[in-house]
Amino acid sequence: MAKLVLMLRVKDGLFYVKHWLNRYDSLVDEIVVLDNGSTDGTYEILKAHPKVVDIVRTEGFNEGRDKNLLYKHVRARNPDWCLWLDVDEIFEPEFSRAHINKMMKSTLFDRFAFRRFHFINNEYFAGSWYWLNYTSGHDRMMWREKPSGYFLDLVIDSPNVKGIDGIKAYTNYRIKHLGYINNAIGAQKGNLYRSIIPEREDIIQSMYISNEKGIKWRDNRSNVTVIMLNNLLTCIQATHLYYKALHYINGILPKREPNQASATADTNGEKKFSKG
Repeated sequence: MAKLVLMLRVKDGLFYVKHWLNRYDSLVDEIVVLDNGSTDGTYEILKAHPKVVDIVRTEGFNEGRDKNLLYKHVRARNPDWCLWLDVDEIFEPEFSRAHINKMMKSTLFDRFAFRRFHFINNEYFAGSWYWLNYTSGHDRMMWREKPSGYFLDLVIDSPNVKGIDGIKAYTNYRIKHLGYINNAIGAQKGNLYRSIIPEREDIIQSMYISNEKGIKWRDNRSNVTVIMLNNLLTCIQATHLYYKALHYINGILPKREPNQASATADTNGEKKFSKG
C-alpha cells in the first residue's frame, strides 16, 4: 500500500491541534511537523502523538525557508504521496482513507486538488459571491512525490508545492477551513503579516470576514443542497479555467507589431495591405 505523509507548519495552534490530530490519525500514515516557535503547548501535543514521526523547530517568520526544510524532512520518510494542510483545515467527515487509497492507486493522475470552505462560525461558511468564487478554486493538494517538487523561497507563500508535473484531478471532496472562527487568532495573523508587508494592506484585509452571508454546512455529501453547491462551484471554476486557457494561448501565439502591414488577397486575387 502506498505511503502518505502529511506535512504541517504551525505556530501556536492550540485552538485547533487536538481536533486536527484526531481527524488525520486515521487518514495518513505519518505526520511530519515544522513548529515555528510555539509557546502555547502545541509543540508538546504534537510531539507526543504517535503519528508525528518527526518534528523540527525554527525561529523567525520565513514561510519559504520553513516549507523547504519541512519538505526535506518529509522526503527522509520516503513517502509515495504527500499532503499539505494547515492546522485549521479539516477534511469533511465522510472523506476516508478508502477514498485516499483509491486516489493513490491511480495510474492517470499525479495530483488531487481539494476545495476549502471558509467558516465564519462552527456551523456556517462564507456564502457571498466573493467567497464562493474563492472557494470554487482548488487550493489544497495531495501529490505523488517526485524529485522535481519544491516550494518557492519566499517569506510569504502559498502552501502549494511547485514542480510536480502530471495530470491534476479536481475533486469535490471538501475541507473545512476554520481559521476565521476565532477573531483573536485572525487578528494576530493579520498583525503578523502587516509587520512583514505593511504596503499590502489589501492582502491583509482579505484575511478577515465580516458581515458575511452564511451557508449552513451539511456533512452529508449526498445531500441535494451539497451536490447542487458543488456543481455551482464547478461551473464557477470552469469560467476561471476558460480565461486561464485564453491567457495561456495569447501568451504562446506570435504577436504582431501594432503597425505591421499584413497582406491579404481580395476576390480578384490582388493583394491588399491592411494595418494589423
